[in-house]
Amino acid sequence: MGMQNSPLLMSRLVDRGATVSPNADIVTATEEGSRTQTYAETRDRAHQLAHALTDVGMGIGDRVGTFMWNGSRHLEAYHATAGMGAVLHTLNVRLSETDLEYIINHAGDRLIIADADALPLLEKLSGRIPTVERVVVATEAGFEDWSTSLPEAVDYEAFIQGKPTHFEWPEISENAPLGLCYTSGTTGRPKGVEYEHRSQYLHTIAQCMTDSMGLSGADAVCGIVPMFHVMGWGIPWSALMLGCKQVLPHRFMDPARLVRLMADEKVTLSAGVPTIWQGVKSA
Repeated sequence: MGMQNSPLLMSRLVDRGATVSPNADIVTATEEGSRTQTYAETRDRAHQLAHALTDVGMGIGDRVGTFMWNGSRHLEAYHATAGMGAVLHTLNVRLSETDLEYIINHAGDRLIIADADALPLLEKLSGRIPTVERVVVATEAGFEDWSTSLPEAVDYEAFIQGKPTHFEWPEISENAPLGLCYTSGTTGRPKGVEYEHRSQYLHTIAQCMTDSMGLSGADAVCGIVPMFHVMGWGIPWSALMLGCKQVLPHRFMDPARLVRLMADEKVTLSAGVPTIWQGVKSA
């Protein structure tokens, strides 16, 4: 057996950023400006989230849905589920009510973490998504006073509060599913696509190569491509591995606001579809 014969698990990568750059910033845009937390804080909170998920019965292979914008709590969900062996199912906040109902039921999501401002659409599915046992609600300024008829709803901060800041990541197969995304814009029903640990591990490393995206630990990256769209093109994983500064726009996608955010945070690399850059060019 070779000395390097170990499974390619994302749990081996997601904590690295906090190890090499514990004080690097993860910036999330807010209504009033932005808020910042460090990689060390993000790692600790992700481990707390893993404990909280485990305590309510989520385990290896269970589907954890996210109904969220690009923000630090969504990143924590990426981190926690990858480490604990659950499957991250990123739900597209722009899908129709009909497609969301189908996708959640088809995937068998047992728990959904949702941004409070995205609750109204999810609320319409109350009573029609029987596999969902619990909803965890992440709030930002202006959305603290939320209410919902969705099952076993709890505030995100209350959900992780007091949990240990270290979780012993389990050893699982590198071919185990890591993430789940559904297609949009195709004929018929959306189709589910699973991402395995091995494939995402290799993609994460390849994305940092010079002739690929060339992302490095010295960058300040602004991932504009939604984290619910093909795993955000893999940028959240690569950034977690490198410990580079991350700038997350949340729901604030107005071109002028994006330009200010990237200028203020000295972004060196960003990624988004052409329509985003057409808007930025005109801003």
